[in-house]
Amino acid sequence: MILTLTLNPCIDKTIYLDQLEVGSYNRVKSTRQDSAGKGLNVGIVLNNLKESVRCMGFNFKSNGYLLEQLLDAHKVPYSFLMAEGSIRTNIKLFDQSCQVMTEVNEAGPFVSQETVDQLLADVDAALCTADILVMSGSIPPGVPSNIYQRLIRMANEKQVKTVLDAAGEPLILGLQEKPFLIKPNTLEFEQAFRDDIDRGMDTLEIARRVIENGTSYVCLSMGEKGAMLIDREHAYQAPPLPLEPRGLTGAGDSIVAGLCYAIRQNLGSEDMLRYAMAAAGGSIRQEGTLLACESDVQELLPLVEIQTLS
Repeated sequence: MILTLTLNPCIDKTIYLDQLEVGSYNRVKSTRQDSAGKGLNVGIVLNNLKESVRCMGFNFKSNGYLLEQLLDAHKVPYSFLMAEGSIRTNIKLFDQSCQVMTEVNEAGPFVSQETVDQLLADVDAALCTADILVMSGSIPPGVPSNIYQRLIRMANEKQVKTVLDAAGEPLILGLQEKPFLIKPNTLEFEQAFRDDIDRGMDTLEIARRVIENGTSYVCLSMGEKGAMLIDREHAYQAPPLPLEPRGLTGAGDSIVAGLCYAIRQNLGSEDMLRYAMAAAGGSIRQEGTLLACESDVQELLPLVEIQTLS
């Protein structure tokens, strides 16, 4: 079973504009609102691929039924820990003239230490039946920045593979416990390894050093440049599929889902990247935060091009 962890779920409000005029009047072309969260997105795609999955993390009492309705509609099992407050709202402005998304995200409600401790205990118990633990996204106020680091240590003790998709200090601290795979985007990677970049190291050099320190895979999502996957012996890159984007939210989470699916199937690095790109492509051609289904992935798999990097 694959466990996905979402600590800071959200309500995504996607606003479609013909063209975003900064500092000026903008007329909305259309809108949609979706309950979301990075780990939830991963869980939905994996469920669509017929993988055994369970979504865990924090939910919030004031409007938490929205997350439950989302997962119930997709028939995804979940067990959230309820905390005080309301799920945050994220605004996503999609400029259709240049296919660019601008995001304005709230921080989320404060979570007490008691609630954090209970979550750690719940996840520790759930790890006994898990193969992979996916930790995705930001952490709300009150949650310590070493939360992912502690969870990776717990999972490693139970020989559960860990996938970390985070930014900033949670990513840097998490690396100390040697997660099985990390999946930052370009900006998150540059922020985490700014000192190395300033010293002249390139992406492959930094990724290989991370792998030498105990992480098995580094996957870098690069937006319009596609994605890169590096292991101890290989480095591969895949350009994005030639698709018309209708909604970019969830593309990175779909990459994680594709990687996890391939890991569960014991596939090699090339096929891991192939499934990651097919899942991402299947999601970006859906409107709003709708996500890839199995038929999308199977249709797009043969179209993914894999390039070997020296």
